[in-house]
Amino acid sequence: MKALFICLSLALGACSLTQPRPATTWYVLEDQGGAQPASQPLWPDALLLRETDVHGFYQSDALAYSRTAGTRGHYQYAHLTEPPGPRIGQLLRSRLEQSGLFTAVAPLGSGVTGGYQLNTRLLDFYHDATQAPGEVKLLLEVELLRRSDAHRIAATRIEVHAPAPSFDARGAAQGANSALTQALDRITAWLTRVGAELSASQKQEAR
Repeated sequence: MKALFICLSLALGACSLTQPRPATTWYVLEDQGGAQPASQPLWPDALLLRETDVHGFYQSDALAYSRTAGTRGHYQYAHLTEPPGPRIGQLLRSRLEQSGLFTAVAPLGSGVTGGYQLNTRLLDFYHDATQAPGEVKLLLEVELLRRSDAHRIAATRIEVHAPAPSFDARGAAQGANSALTQALDRITAWLTRVGAELSASQKQEAR
């Protein structure tokens, strides 16, 4: 009887030991969009990018999901090739270089001198799987500083919801790329708008 109980326990809980373990899949966060280069810099100085601030949960390279409100989990066999914080910084730098809004774009601490600094904070980035197929939610805080006196020129919150094509980790990864692309679009548009408003204000004051 004891042996039968052990066999039943193995069948219910540990039979996976005899089955092949699912292969881990590594997904690359990508910018699926682009920026139309400005004819000339809207901001007449270089921009320095501080590395994206990320709290502990999102410092992992595992894809995040939520099945119930107020909870977060990590997919067991689905990972990003690098944690989202550093990758978002890389893609943001590439997008802003492409936009031509600033005379140059460089990481903070690279030795480059710049008049402006952009700070970003990743607050949320996960697959909302409360209903199939779900959606990826991304929330970023962004602030632009003038480095000469640490004056905050402007700040915004970027919140994006992008549908997941399928109710699994692959769909979550595809939705993450879509959400991040939209966020980069919005940051670029925001910097363009703030720069245009500031330029118009300065011209008005000069009259």
